[in-house]
Amino acid sequence: MHSDANEPSGAERAGSPDRAGRLRFQVLGPVRAWRGDRPLPLGPPQQRAVLAMLLLHAGRPVSVPQLVDALWDERPPPRAVGTVRTYVSRLRGLLEPERAPRQHAQLLVSSGGGYALRLPGEALDAAGFEERLVRARRLRRAGDTAGAYEQLRGALALPEGTALAGLPGPYAQRQRDRLTELCVTAQEELFGCGLELGGRTGPPGDSIAGLRAFAAEHPLRERTQGLLMRALHRAGRRAEALGVYAATRRTLDAELGTGPGAELRAVYGELRERERTESYERAGPGTGPGTGRGAGRGAARVSGPTPNVPHIAPPSPVPAQLPPDIADFTGRREAVAHLASALRGAAGGRAPVVATLSGLGGVGKTALALHVAHSVRTCFPDGQLYVDLQGTGRAPADSGAVLTHFLRALGVAASAVPDGLEQKSALYRSLIADRRVLVLLDNARDSAQVRPLLPGAPGCAVLVTGRARTLALPGAGRVDVEVMDEAEALGLFGAIVGAERTAAEPAAARELVAVCGGLPLAVRIAAARLASRPGWALADLVARLSERRRLDELRVGDLGVEATFRVGYEALGPGLAHAFRVLALGSLPTFCRAAAAALLDTTDDAAEAAVEALVDAGLLEAHGEDRYRYHDLVGLFARRLGERHESPAEREAAQRRCFDHVRATFLTAARLIRPHGIPPDPLRRPGRPDRPGRPGRPGRALADADAARGWLYAAHPRLYAAVERALDTAPGLLDPTVDLLTAWSYVLRTTARHRELEPLIRRAVDSARRHGDDRAAARARRLLRPPRSGTGTYGTGTYGRAVRALPESLRPVPEPLLSAKDAHELALVLAARGRERTGPPRPSAVPRRQAQRRCRRAQHPCREALTWARRACGERGGGGRAWAVRDRVVPGPGESDRGPPRAAPGVSGAGTAPRGRGAELRRATGPPRGARRGTLRCKEP
Repeated sequence: MHSDANEPSGAERAGSPDRAGRLRFQVLGPVRAWRGDRPLPLGPPQQRAVLAMLLLHAGRPVSVPQLVDALWDERPPPRAVGTVRTYVSRLRGLLEPERAPRQHAQLLVSSGGGYALRLPGEALDAAGFEERLVRARRLRRAGDTAGAYEQLRGALALPEGTALAGLPGPYAQRQRDRLTELCVTAQEELFGCGLELGGRTGPPGDSIAGLRAFAAEHPLRERTQGLLMRALHRAGRRAEALGVYAATRRTLDAELGTGPGAELRAVYGELRERERTESYERAGPGTGPGTGRGAGRGAARVSGPTPNVPHIAPPSPVPAQLPPDIADFTGRREAVAHLASALRGAAGGRAPVVATLSGLGGVGKTALALHVAHSVRTCFPDGQLYVDLQGTGRAPADSGAVLTHFLRALGVAASAVPDGLEQKSALYRSLIADRRVLVLLDNARDSAQVRPLLPGAPGCAVLVTGRARTLALPGAGRVDVEVMDEAEALGLFGAIVGAERTAAEPAAARELVAVCGGLPLAVRIAAARLASRPGWALADLVARLSERRRLDELRVGDLGVEATFRVGYEALGPGLAHAFRVLALGSLPTFCRAAAAALLDTTDDAAEAAVEALVDAGLLEAHGEDRYRYHDLVGLFARRLGERHESPAEREAAQRRCFDHVRATFLTAARLIRPHGIPPDPLRRPGRPDRPGRPGRPGRALADADAARGWLYAAHPRLYAAVERALDTAPGLLDPTVDLLTAWSYVLRTTARHRELEPLIRRAVDSARRHGDDRAAARARRLLRPPRSGTGTYGTGTYGRAVRALPESLRPVPEPLLSAKDAHELALVLAARGRERTGPPRPSAVPRRQAQRRCRRAQHPCREALTWARRACGERGGGGRAWAVRDRVVPGPGESDRGPPRAAPGVSGAGTAPRGRGAELRRATGPPRGARRGTLRCKEP
């Protein structure tokens, strides 16, 4: 940096001696701050790095995760967030020492989940620096070179060494590079303005000595070398000027493998042309380039190289940018063969071959693409280009910057690279139009990022990898990269750990790859951990990979399953991130859009849009029509995030909505399969706790009984795992879980699968007892009784088991309706047990009367009538009373079975059904005892 001796120093211009007592900050050099003329102690380097990031954001909010990434990138310490907050607290006290403890900060404020530093622009030296650069460009474009020169001198007086010197972290390094580049470019502009203003000698501050020193510091900046050549030529030092060109050409060839660009070649040609013209002028008239046979239009003065000037054409390099192949790559035989065959056919096609590989993070897309690219590289003798597009990060690679990288690799000088994206893309396609080049675009974000990077002529091939399934590229073939099957995963595991060690514990090896879910990244990490610990048995690592610790254990070095998933998660917007967390709370192996709508408490269409967006982002998998699922490890990651970001009440509410939805679907299936049955009542009415008047969800729509049976068959294994998890981890969900089991048991009670529910029901009973929930325990206990005779019993002794179970369930229940139901069931079983025996049935009046009393107390007239009907089966002379009560309490059309009893029309006598409403009873339950002996058609839940 060059400035006059009387120019104020950077610290002075940045505001160190500010007598008004204002805060001033410096980042163009070591980070420093002053209050008035008193320097402030900014603390350790990381605390100063936090301050610098807030300063350079110029009042815009910076989130805590951004601050963590700025300091530690992908390897933050365990208490990174707390450390950042400590730094912010210290800075607040430093910047506002007079602020009361509970008073809100005025400068370093909390904003949008992060922090913002509210300061005037003149408080920061970098702001003034960049403002002067903008004014200088504007003045120079307007022709005011002198004004631009003064602005540039003022700007370059501010820096006091390397920007952000001594600050750690990737953000500080990026800003250091940016500010350094601005300073170097500004210095070039200053030298250029000085040459324009000063003629041959130039201004004192821009002497040839200073320009030569600056050029020596930056030997690869062709513009700087051109300025030095012009300055030397104006000073009459023409041989030195041409020597600068020769030296620069050698340096570029040695360092970059390329020659000078168009701009530097133009300067060289201009100086040679001036040399020739001045020689002709010195030789006298008639000898100049405008005389003789060459005179005329073709002999006009040119600004580039002439035929007499040696043209230095850049070489045509053959880029070989592919990263190394994966040494232990295994499996994927079909995908490798398919992709290799497609790429080898690029030479004979009418257009470039494009193939996209999409899939979950960590599934091995890049490894597969690299392996295929290396297997076919000899088919592309003109080179292989590679770039990581960083599509899952917060700052995806810019297509224009990637094209610049490709053009430089293909031999284009930096000064000859066009400015616009379209111009760069056109030049890129022109350069490889007649070549056979393989392009690997790794980790793409979307089609818009990739499209400018595609070749335009046949002979080339492109491999694109990305998590998004929406990479819609013209003519592209698509490969969905799935998780490995067991054989492939064991092959990868054995390639890393060793075949002998794997063969020594085959069961543990199989369990380990199963726990990893077949995800290659997880398998590779687990194998790497074992390879580095030869004393561990495979079973030792399996034991460490419990569900709670699995994500923490699947980490080695800079590789981590959770970190890979987090990259994709952090690219989501707030709404999708919330959906990603909440959808995992259902713990369903697969789910439909209706279940997603229940979990998210939204409409089916909105839920479908959310889950499809998560599929596109590579965080959910589509599993058939209207079915979605998490990979096991992704589900663990999502539930962990849910525990951190959703409150316990929010998590419980989402799970309740899900279980209510499933229960409603069971009841829909029951109505289709058993249209005359009476469904069981829930322990808790479904609905929203915050909106008591809002009814519960209707459940999944089912077309007919066949569709209902199909749904029951498919849902059985999926729901089993979800109910198990709820019983183990969510005691607050006991009521909806038992209600779900009740509806499930009701719809399966006539099938052989009912017995499969017994382990779940017993776990529900145990859970209810542990948490002192007598109502839930009684409801669950009564589900253990077998179905009634004639509808699929479990073998001999079923009624005896029921007689033992039902009285036990009656004792602890405080709810009248529930106990009435149990008493009613007991009456039914006793009646049926009486019919089993030869001879007249034994009286069982006591429990039947108990059932009737309980039904009356519960104000459940329909149950009472059914109990009387059961009593008619087991007692002589009970039929008339049964019909009379039934006629009195059975609701008419459109009435509720919970309404008040109506007046009876009269009873004609014992054993005789009354007229009128008795006809309805006959249609519903059949004739009394004696009309059709041994038949009972009372409808039973």
